[in-house]
Amino acid sequence: MEKTQVVIVGGGATGAGILWDLTLREVQAVLLDKADLANGATGRCHGLLHSGARYAVKDPDAASECIRENTILRKVARPCVHETGGLFVHLPQDDASFVAKWVEGCAKAGIPTEHLSRDEALAFEPNLPHDLVEAYTCPDANIDPFQIVAANVEAAVARGAAFKTYAEVTAIRLQNGKVTGVDYRNCLTGEQHSIGCELVINASGGWAQQTAGMAGVDVPVRCDRGALLILNQRLVNRVVNRCRKPGDADIVVPSGPVCILGTSSVTVPSPENLVVPPEEVQALLKLGAELIPALAEARVLRVFTGARPLYAPKSTGGAGGREISRGFALLDHEQTDHVAGFISIVGGKLTTYRLMAQVTADLVCKKLGVKAECSTDRVPLRTYPDDTAFREALGVLSPAVAQKAHRRMGNKLTELIAAIKREPALAEVVCECELVTRGEIEYVLKSSLVPAQTLTDVGRRTRMGFGTCQGTFCGYRTMLAGYRDGKWSAEQAVAYLRTYMQERWKGQQWAPAGKQAEQLNLSHELFSVEYNLQDEGTGDCCGD
Repeated sequence: MEKTQVVIVGGGATGAGILWDLTLREVQAVLLDKADLANGATGRCHGLLHSGARYAVKDPDAASECIRENTILRKVARPCVHETGGLFVHLPQDDASFVAKWVEGCAKAGIPTEHLSRDEALAFEPNLPHDLVEAYTCPDANIDPFQIVAANVEAAVARGAAFKTYAEVTAIRLQNGKVTGVDYRNCLTGEQHSIGCELVINASGGWAQQTAGMAGVDVPVRCDRGALLILNQRLVNRVVNRCRKPGDADIVVPSGPVCILGTSSVTVPSPENLVVPPEEVQALLKLGAELIPALAEARVLRVFTGARPLYAPKSTGGAGGREISRGFALLDHEQTDHVAGFISIVGGKLTTYRLMAQVTADLVCKKLGVKAECSTDRVPLRTYPDDTAFREALGVLSPAVAQKAHRRMGNKLTELIAAIKREPALAEVVCECELVTRGEIEYVLKSSLVPAQTLTDVGRRTRMGFGTCQGTFCGYRTMLAGYRDGKWSAEQAVAYLRTYMQERWKGQQWAPAGKQAEQLNLSHELFSVEYNLQDEGTGDCCGD
């Protein structure tokens, strides 16, 4: 039986961050997730690196945490962060007294802002409504959730850590009230395995209650569903927020060639089988057009949703999702439930994942008697190659493709360049929307420290299929690449393509007519696959 010191359950940002933190402190750890990395709430978000300004009025503690972590992540995870900046826009119909409270709250939390007149704001963002009153800048940014998780796991594996995707924990083993290990099932092969350990960390987000139940304890997590819409144009260059009490459709985040409108807030019983009704989509579009009028003419590529795992002890009562703090809680079940060796980290958000990992690792080290300080606020996750490597990339790739590859691959760019020089066909652009080369596809399938297992995984690693064609053409090309390289058998390749297209179609099922419906029909006719859109959720993301 395999043995380690710590098993981490949950491959989202928090679990990946814990793996990296513990590895830097020389604690042996294995990360398990029943699906791929960032498959839960982390990968179902609008990709906002919060400045904290969104919480400056209602949750000042969360605001202060966000601006501190925002500053740290810009340094240690620079390749994963797009320095867009942010705007908070005051519209005529919004409460002016809230704006005053917001400015005061930002100042108290240490969030830098700058006042802009109507004309100055429109010069920054021409698609804002022309009757806006004023606007304020803030250090919001766009962060790639898939890249940040992969970067944490990759860095940890490079130093000796281990992770297993498609590994569903089926039991937490206890002896005399103490954790001794876990049992898990390989979801791709059905094989059963066990790992002996001293500690288990429950970082499974919306599934935290289910995971805790295996150890005989209760973790109060409330799932709050958020729906987001991907628009086919980059309508804003900065993260644009509406300066009012947080509500539906009050934020637009630029992400590559598209932008994301969010979000809603609906309490749901679990993170599974989530569905966004058509009327919710229309309501979001109507409200979003108040902030960015051009939304009314834009094409919605897909709808996606997921569940925010909010920490909801009894004291929260019947509070709605927006009233529950976005803070996090670290639960030592030895103290609360007399189960030694079991810890849960719940709540929080993508921006504060590193801090959540730090406090969890601090407790783990205390229990194991390890005297080592956190260094994740100083050690870079990834580094860019030097200018020489980038100039060399320009010799085999177009400037736009080289720039994208540079950001996605970091210091692994030199490996891509060498591979293309050996085999020039690897310079082929497989995904025109996100400018993903065949070389990158082959890298994540064969050479990466965090290899993709399925076609959908390739999308998370490279952003293949995230653009306007929604995988209709690049999904098929990627499937062929995996088959020709021997990664998948013919049967596996076909099965993965079917699953991949099902997931792409789910997010487009709301479109009854127009260009998006035509694209969906084209995709269906091309692949001639029967599909059922009614029994699963509508996509890949959640927000706020």
